[in-house]
Amino acid sequence: PRYDIDSNRHGTRCAGEVAANANNSICSVGVAYDALVWWCANAGRRRDRRSEAQSLSLNPEHIDIYSASWGPDDDGKTVDGPGPLASTAFKEGILKPTAIPG
Repeated sequence: PRYDIDSNRHGTRCAGEVAANANNSICSVGVAYDALVWWCANAGRRRDRRSEAQSLSLNPEHIDIYSASWGPDDDGKTVDGPGPLASTAFKEGILKPTAIPG
């Protein structure tokens, strides 16, 4: 990720909290401490709906958790959800899991 853009830090921090070792004395969540965290080349770049969907369906046999920790700025009243392609990627990931059981 490009750390010179403040918004890029959010997804990295979320992934770290989720995949941290449980009870690590650092005050991290660690709810999926054996999960594989993968940095996608889409981070830090201008996103479009197609690349967003591709990122959410990249290597499902190796990635345990996909996180959409990005999106447009909201005004405090409304928030934009995933587009049709990203929604399809989420549904496919749920309905057709290909992850190898650990």
